[in-house]
Amino acid sequence: MAADQTIGDLPDRVVAGNEKPVYRGGEYIFVVLYRALRVEDNAVIESAIAHAAVLDLPILVYSELDEAAPYASDRLYYFALGAFRELVIALRQQNISCVQTLKRAAEEEEDLFPALIEKSAAIYTDEEPTHWDKARLKRLLDFAHQTVFLVDASRLVPLRVLPEKLRTTPAFRKAHGELRERYAALRKEASESLTYELITQSTEISLPTDHNFADYSDDELITLLADCNINHEFSISAEHPPTTTELTARIKTLQENILAKYKWIRNNPALEYSTSQLSPYLHFGMVSPHQLLAKINEADVPKTYTWKFRDEFLTWREWSHYQVFYNSEIHQFTGLPKSAQKTLLAHATDELPELTSREDIISGNTPDATWNAAQKEWLNTGWLHNNLRMYWAKQILRFTPTPESAWELACYINDYISLDGRDPATYASLQWAFGNAKPGYGEKEIYGWVAPKSDRAILRRKGMKDWIAARNEPEE
Repeated sequence: MAADQTIGDLPDRVVAGNEKPVYRGGEYIFVVLYRALRVEDNAVIESAIAHAAVLDLPILVYSELDEAAPYASDRLYYFALGAFRELVIALRQQNISCVQTLKRAAEEEEDLFPALIEKSAAIYTDEEPTHWDKARLKRLLDFAHQTVFLVDASRLVPLRVLPEKLRTTPAFRKAHGELRERYAALRKEASESLTYELITQSTEISLPTDHNFADYSDDELITLLADCNINHEFSISAEHPPTTTELTARIKTLQENILAKYKWIRNNPALEYSTSQLSPYLHFGMVSPHQLLAKINEADVPKTYTWKFRDEFLTWREWSHYQVFYNSEIHQFTGLPKSAQKTLLAHATDELPELTSREDIISGNTPDATWNAAQKEWLNTGWLHNNLRMYWAKQILRFTPTPESAWELACYINDYISLDGRDPATYASLQWAFGNAKPGYGEKEIYGWVAPKSDRAILRRKGMKDWIAARNEPEE
């Protein structure tokens, strides 16, 4: 860690990702953002500013998408490009240089990424625990000849300050709860203490052609993606626009319409204001946990009413990040608890009366109307209510030939169609659905010791039968 990082909680959030020195001939501090796509309350940018101030250098912020990435699609890349666009607009206001690229497989131009790395004194990037993020980090480390600093910018409490080997949610809740207020205060201190005037602003950074999308309209982004060799099957989500205007509106709705009654209505997808639907914005880092917590605290709602949302948002979200951080196989069937693997495999040859083709599963054409409605909602909008996700993940075991194929398909759908997929929270949710095995208790066909989940409670909730029927109506 750079010696100057003494402000707020930065020393606890930043670690060196390699053993290479700072390059004294560098022209700038290079900031590589993958999922922390915001300016305010961004520990990656704050850390880079602190270091740049010491070296009297500017900073250069970089983000990229790769046409060849396995999950590249119109849906995901439109949201990412929209988030990039908002980021660049905010950076321009601070006179900070920014480069964004969309790597095209057919283009033969020089890869910009290693060229920009070559001229940097040091590199700062957001550290995320999923296998997708680790693959991107490996590419960065392979090119780097200077220090790469990894910054925990997506959690209220940095993962590395928590005790290792926390095995249960109550143990995590206790350890995490004891640190929340401290790190909320330190986050506030860091954000307020570091200003953009600390760094040398420069317009002399030599950049190749225009690689920013800040001036692209929505239609121009759509046209750009249509010309890309990516998955065009999953359409852009009109329900979840990637703008700060929409983000601000959703936070306001959370404050005014959701928090006061969240603990009573959160499980009903048919209600307009049962959940915040902020997970895509958290996933892409358009808002930080600290920023959202501050907005919750500002709401004119007693804490006795907001505790459930706080618990879901802080305990369960950060618990999922902790799990993925310490379980590198959480995205794989082999990452499930051994007891779950054993019981599911023991029932792999059970009769499957509802066996359904992969194509029909993805399109939401199974024997289960509730499941179909959930799948079609997810497929059409890119987001699904968490209560339905739990049912959805449990039931997919009934439609697929083996538990391994069920897991693979569940991850595929999560990764490709969900705006908040490829995320610790969604992988941890899937692991819970497949992995909550209780050996010796309630053994059932197909599931073994893994607890199944019926839709009886779902169907009893106000408006849910109509909600399901509407989504299962044939398209005209």
